[in-house]
Amino acid sequence: MQQLQVLAAVLLLFLARGTAAGQEHQVAEPADTAEIHSVKELFTRGKVGGHVRNYFMATRNYRSLPDNYANAVGAEISYQTAPYHGFRLGIAGLFTYNLFSSDLTQPDPVSGKLPKLELELFDIKNPENKADLDRLDELYLEYNTKWLQAKAGRFSFTSPLLNPQDGRMKPYSFQGVEVRIPLQEKALISLAWFDHFSPRSTVEWLPADEVIGLYSTGVDADGNPSGYAHHTRTSGVGVAGLQYHPGSRFSAEAWNYLIENVSNNSYGRAVVHLRPQVKVGVEGLYQFRAGNGGNPEYTQAYFPDQQQWLLGGMLAYEPADWHLSLNYLHTGKNARFLFPKELGREQFFATLPRGRMEGTGNSDLLVGKIRKQWSESFSSEAALAKSWIPSPADYQHNKYGAAAYWGWVADLHYKPAKPVLDGLSFRFLYVGRATPATDIALNRMYYNTNFHHFNFVTQLTF
Repeated sequence: MQQLQVLAAVLLLFLARGTAAGQEHQVAEPADTAEIHSVKELFTRGKVGGHVRNYFMATRNYRSLPDNYANAVGAEISYQTAPYHGFRLGIAGLFTYNLFSSDLTQPDPVSGKLPKLELELFDIKNPENKADLDRLDELYLEYNTKWLQAKAGRFSFTSPLLNPQDGRMKPYSFQGVEVRIPLQEKALISLAWFDHFSPRSTVEWLPADEVIGLYSTGVDADGNPSGYAHHTRTSGVGVAGLQYHPGSRFSAEAWNYLIENVSNNSYGRAVVHLRPQVKVGVEGLYQFRAGNGGNPEYTQAYFPDQQQWLLGGMLAYEPADWHLSLNYLHTGKNARFLFPKELGREQFFATLPRGRMEGTGNSDLLVGKIRKQWSESFSSEAALAKSWIPSPADYQHNKYGAAAYWGWVADLHYKPAKPVLDGLSFRFLYVGRATPATDIALNRMYYNTNFHHFNFVTQLTF
C-alpha cells in the first residue's frame, strides 16, 4: 500500500507539472532529444497512460457443487519520461477492489477447494483480502537505439512461456534485465534474466525460489502430494530467443528457458503461408532436468529426472476478415510437461482461455477456431475443443487430476466507434466444459469439468 501511495503522489506531481508546462510552451511530446533542455522537461514531457477496468465473473458448477461470482474494479496508471539520448524511465502501479462477490474464503465441502477462477481476480494467497490489492507493477530504466534495446528493473515480458497474460486484474510481472537486438528488421534476438516475480492474482514480489509452488502443486509421479513448495532452490530464469520474419510468407521463432538448477526448456515454432489465404504451422518443445531439479531430495524436487516433449500443429484458412483453423497439441508419454504456472501461461496453437496442458503427459488436444472481424468496432471468436487426458489415477501423466473433456468458447469484443467513447471497450467471454463419462468423482469436477463460466469486462484505456 505504501508503495502505491508514493507512486500516486509522484504521478500527480508529474501530471501537475505536465499541465503547467503544456500551458506555458503549448507543445506536445518532444520529437527528439534536442528539445529536452532540463531535468524538469524530461519529466513534464513524459507520457501518462493506463486503464480502468471492471470485471464481473461467474461460474455455474455441476449440480450440488456451489456456484460462485465476483466483481472486481481497479485501475493501472503508468508513466514514462521523455527519452533522452535513448534513455527513459518507466513506472506503473495498479490496484484492485472486491466490489462484491460470493464467499471466496470457504472451501467447497465436497472437494475442499476454494473458488479457483473468481479468487484469481484478487489475491490467491489471501482470500480474505478485498481492498489491499495494490502492486508496484513496473519500475525500470530502458535504453533504445536502432541496434539495441535494453531494459532493467521490473517490467512486462512477452514470450511463448513467460508472458504477462493480462486477462484478469493483474498480469504476470518480472524483475531482471532484458536485451533485444534487431537484425535488419528481419530478426530479433532477445536475452533476459529474471530473479524476482509477481504472478498474476498476487500482490507480492517473490524471489525465484519462493515463487515456484505458489499456485496449486498437484501430486508427484507416485500420487503423493507434491512437496516442492518452499523447497525449490533456484536463482532465476534465463531466456534466449530468436524471432525471424524474412517476409510475409514465413515466420519462425526459437526460445530457450533455463530455470537454474530446475529444468531446461527449448521451444520452436514456424508458420508458412502456402497461399495468400492458407497457412500451416508446426511447433515443438523439449525439456530435461537441470541440476537436481530444484532439490536433492526426490520428494521436494520440482522437476524429476525426466525428459519430455510436445508437438503441435495448425492449419488455417483466412479469407478477408475471417480466420478458420484446426489446431492440435500432443504431449509425449515419457513423463509430464512441467513448467511453473507462476511464470506465465503457455501460448500454443491449441491454447484456449481457462485451459492449460501443463502437468499432463501422453495427452492430446484438438481445437477448431473461427474468428471474424465484423467491423473496426466488433469482432468475435468461437472454438470447440476435445482433449484426451489419462485418468486422474495415472499420476505419472496427470499432475493435477485433470479430466478429459469437450470444451467450447465464445469470445466477443466491442469498441464503440463514436469519438466521444474513444478508449472504451467491452468483452464477453464464455467458457464451457463437459465430460460425458459418469465415473468421475464429484470432488474432481469442481472447476475442472462440467461447468459454465461467464466473464464480462468493461475497460477504459487512456
